[in-house]
Amino acid sequence: MESETGYIGLVRVNEKKYWYPIETRSIEIKKERRKMMATTAAAANLPCLPQTWKANNPKGRHKVITWERKTKSPSLTACYCSLSETSPLFRAAKHTIDTDIKSGMVIGLGSGQASAMAIKYLGHQIRAGAFKHILGIPTSVVSASEAAKAGIPLEELGNSSQIDFAFDDVDIIEERTLISVIGCQRLQGEESIIQEKLVLSMADQLVFMVTENQYKRGLEGSIPVVIESLKWLETAEEIDDLFLGDAEVWRRPSIGHADPLGGDFPLVTSEGHNILDVIFTSPIASLAEVAESLEKVNGVVEHGVVSKVPCKAIVASESGLSIVDNIPTNAVGGV
Repeated sequence: MESETGYIGLVRVNEKKYWYPIETRSIEIKKERRKMMATTAAAANLPCLPQTWKANNPKGRHKVITWERKTKSPSLTACYCSLSETSPLFRAAKHTIDTDIKSGMVIGLGSGQASAMAIKYLGHQIRAGAFKHILGIPTSVVSASEAAKAGIPLEELGNSSQIDFAFDDVDIIEERTLISVIGCQRLQGEESIIQEKLVLSMADQLVFMVTENQYKRGLEGSIPVVIESLKWLETAEEIDDLFLGDAEVWRRPSIGHADPLGGDFPLVTSEGHNILDVIFTSPIASLAEVAESLEKVNGVVEHGVVSKVPCKAIVASESGLSIVDNIPTNAVGGV
């Protein structure tokens, strides 16, 4: 079956720029993906994404390519689910920027609803002159796109010796320890758990913006595990034995319905790996113990458990914001 090399592409439509991932996929998958994108665009009353592009000027070690459409089309409207400025998550995002950002910082830009709001608000504050000499390091293609639209100068991860501050969304976060899980909901391969965790680990200060239903003591759900694609089945079986009776192990699909083997088209990340979803059928007693066990399995490259001290969580609810840290002398306050 024919395949194509994946790039991170900068798309220009009517003088506007948008970032899109061009993943390593078979021709059949690409056709299926286009059908799905067209259906989504029609439902949202948006013009379909173009299918014919002209590539030029590949550059940089990340194989950045500028793409131009051959024919004119209506402006592509950015379709991103955001909440109103009165929402709890927006208040958490605004509080993060107003409280923790200072001029001259290198900032890790997270992925998710709250992070998108924080990126947009940070761009607004930079344009208003509140901050100067800010550099952003995105955790994903999506956050890079949001930052570019917000006017935040970006730098590649490898070019920065340190990250002063980072913010991010998480899927779930453990009370008191603030150990969290990322990568559960991102199914399309644009995100990199490896890159996201690397940015978060390099940050001197780290803030998670979450809703109160994500901040829990008894954790449930799944944990994504990035594994080597060769001999993936042996790795999956070893993880299955590790959590026998407590979890099911499924390979994540790129399209279509999931099943234990990942369907006909298992997801392949930008680094060339597969992702296993370890779906817990009973409460997770300790995320730290789960992470420690996974790291001992041969073939595991990375996992979605994030553990960092110190870090801070801004827990948003309709009644206000609660600020929690995981320093041994914990302080909890209302804002």
